Amino acid sequence: MSAASRRQRWLRRASVGARALALVALAALGGCGSVVRVAYNNGDFALRMVANDYFDLSAEQARLFDARFARLHEWHRREELPRYAAALEDAAGRVARGVTAEDVAWAIGTVRARYRALVARAIDEALPLVAALTPDNLAALERKLESGNRRYAAEYLSADAAANERARADSIAGRFEEWLGRISAEQRRLIAAYVQAQPRHLALRFEDRTARQRELVRTLGARDDPALVRERLRALLLDYESRRADEYARSSAEWQQRLAGLVVGIAASATRDQRDHAAGRLRRYAADFVALAAEGKAGGDQLAVGSESACTADCPPSFQITRFCARSRASSASTSARTPSIVGFSARARRRCSSAFRSSPSRR
Repeated sequence: MSAASRRQRWLRRASVGARALALVALAALGGCGSVVRVAYNNGDFALRMVANDYFDLSAEQARLFDARFARLHEWHRREELPRYAAALEDAAGRVARGVTAEDVAWAIGTVRARYRALVARAIDEALPLVAALTPDNLAALERKLESGNRRYAAEYLSADAAANERARADSIAGRFEEWLGRISAEQRRLIAAYVQAQPRHLALRFEDRTARQRELVRTLGARDDPALVRERLRALLLDYESRRADEYARSSAEWQQRLAGLVVGIAASATRDQRDHAAGRLRRYAADFVALAAEGKAGGDQLAVGSESACTADCPPSFQITRFCARSRASSASTSARTPSIVGFSARARRRCSSAFRSSPSRR
């Protein structure tokens, strides 16, 4: 198998759902000790790549994005990372002694609380950038969303129901293997049964997804009224459960209950090595978040650019992407090359990093 094929296979299997902080999610795929810190400290660059991919930002919009994200990043480092670290240490202890239904409920509640805190703050910081959006930006967003929907439908909603189930089961199995290592045949059977129990759920989720996307575009179109935009974004992103259609609300409640049962079932069948693998990974992330909370941006930039030697050939592509972009940030700063929408980076750096992040697991 070629290096490119291995990379694509790794990327397919390593898909994760968390997108709240795109770079933290990307970093969490890694196996190198400094990946989380490298990724987090380059969050401004990487999330600008993401924002540009969706909105095709102008040079002035990119500068505004940098300024607003710097405020959000500083708040998140100071206020949220210590909470993440404490939660991860707690989770490691729960995993080590055996996961119960109460532990799953605690984890869901913890993730939701942190999601709400982050999104509420991000909405307020994003309002000046939303006010600067143009019809061309919204058209770029619609094209990007439509492209993503076509990929989603092709992978999970094709006419071949058996293929849809296999794709979903493989995706879920890959997420468990990120934390447990290789899973057993019995654990895979539990996942397959979970997927088969609600064949209509993904179609309902897709309908909800596209409806929320249309509402998002309409909300951003009201950019001349910041108070209205803020109210609508909070309703869309924080009160989303109350806005679901009745059938999807019922299906989601059932799905969440069965997902909790699946996690408990997988945990009950986990070997000591699997539990140790998951607990160790959680503790490593907790240590990274403690370190990140304590360090400033200047130290982070130095780490990001100077950490190349810390990575070996065994590191996954997510770190290679971050590492390249960190080098591109440093090298392009000394050149006069600029792009219309990404200030401070060469055209070559923009093309390669944008392509890398588009194909990375966190973008799926």
